[in-house]
Amino acid sequence: MMKKLSFVRLVVLLILLGGIVSQAQSAEILWSQYCQHLGKMKLLVHLDTDPTAPAAGEPDHAQLWLRTDIQADWELVDTQPVDTLTATALFQRESWARYTETFFKVTSGDSEWQGTFRAEPKEGATLKLAGLSCHKDIAWPWTEAIAEVISHDPDLVFFSGDQIYENDYGSPMFRAQTAEEVPAGMKNYLEKWRKFGEAFRELMRDRPTIMITDDHDVFANDLWGRGGIRMQGDRTTGGYPTHPDWVNAAEFTQTGNLPDPIDPGPHGAGVRAYYTALEYGGVRFAILEDRKFKSAPSEVIKKLIAPPGFQWPKKRKTDFKIEVVLDPDYDCTQLDRPDLQLLGERQEVFLQKWSEDLQQSGQVGAVLSQSPWAHVAMYSPTSADTDSNAWPQSGRNRALKAIGDAPVVLLHGDVHLGTLGRHGVDEFGDGPVTYSLPSFSSRASRKWEPLETGANRQPGAPENTGDFHDRFGNKVTMYGAGNGLNGYGIILFDTAKREIELQFHPMNEERKPVDIDVSGWPHRVVFDAAE
Repeated sequence: MMKKLSFVRLVVLLILLGGIVSQAQSAEILWSQYCQHLGKMKLLVHLDTDPTAPAAGEPDHAQLWLRTDIQADWELVDTQPVDTLTATALFQRESWARYTETFFKVTSGDSEWQGTFRAEPKEGATLKLAGLSCHKDIAWPWTEAIAEVISHDPDLVFFSGDQIYENDYGSPMFRAQTAEEVPAGMKNYLEKWRKFGEAFRELMRDRPTIMITDDHDVFANDLWGRGGIRMQGDRTTGGYPTHPDWVNAAEFTQTGNLPDPIDPGPHGAGVRAYYTALEYGGVRFAILEDRKFKSAPSEVIKKLIAPPGFQWPKKRKTDFKIEVVLDPDYDCTQLDRPDLQLLGERQEVFLQKWSEDLQQSGQVGAVLSQSPWAHVAMYSPTSADTDSNAWPQSGRNRALKAIGDAPVVLLHGDVHLGTLGRHGVDEFGDGPVTYSLPSFSSRASRKWEPLETGANRQPGAPENTGDFHDRFGNKVTMYGAGNGLNGYGIILFDTAKREIELQFHPMNEERKPVDIDVSGWPHRVVFDAAE
């Protein structure tokens, strides 16, 4: 009897010990990203759980602890489940003391992660934003470059898209085509995403982050979302090449800490939208999605537009389908139609209302989106890429008119080229200043090298500056282009003087910072004093 009882006790003890070990090892915290908007704080915590192996029984949980004094005891304020599919836990706090520094700690089992919710800069201060774009795995983990970004001590960080590329880090892409494949697709995605987080987690630990997704983040090689539909043909027919549940999960890992979306949907085949507004440090931001609702080239192009008798000079891994116009004599204004979309009707309405509110507020702002609204990054001086948001021209012009005279700059990524200029709609210079951020680590593979010299150049300025009609006929005044350079941007918003300074911080081919001047930067945008 005694032997039997001892055996039972041993089994129970082993089970309990196994449960403790399992709990301690079940969810390690990897990093976090947060954002605060008008007194609502969102903290998105990333963990190492496996989407294809959900825990039996209750899901793992993470706990949020806060204190405002570094010497005080931690206070447990919230417990949230770990979402199996995204391997995240989301904490939301209302009525946030936005101008008070608060220390946070997140725990999960034996794992712990600490950081600081910064005191929001008050209006009248200068808000410093770091802008980064395009993070291919070349020279990962970019230790020196990220250390330099941190040395600027930015108040806010903007990642403009292509945080990952679908085949990087020795992890070939797996696209989830069915609902059943979504967990495996997320596991494949997280193999890349966690490498990005490992590199940038110290930058994101103690400062708010704005992140938007571009085509590679959702495993698309160029993307014309057509309102979130599912792709039915090749990529030029538009839509998403993966199951909408996977799209939503992947985008949530990058955007789940943003302010609540304006029109979450679902849209199209079930894809959700995250475009929204953010006010921080006396600066207003419109956070847009200029891929999700964009029309597809197949709506106006039926076959490749190339010179007569054209043949590819050699076998190519991925030939252009129809999206790039190769005929140098073709008039690309013929590819426009009034019904074609860039932002989509609802997002245009949001942008116009946001711009009107900004003008009435007396503040300054920025419009953040994936790709510049002009064809300023070229494969060749005569090609015309419909992946550029210079097309469709009607949609581009409606977006710029929605902004109107609002005191903003436009910040973009995508094109692997730092460019600086000013949009024109009816006349040169009647639109806002635009800055496409240089590629952080992806190849600086495109250039701004127009065939003609720019009109109305400043004395002594490079020939590729001045007034141009881009390949789609849009008006743009160019101030500078960082051909061949990697790098990142620093943007200073002087909310007292209503001025914005745009800086280009270059890096070399080893993705290490270099101390050289880039023509056109820094550039200061000065708005009239608020009435």
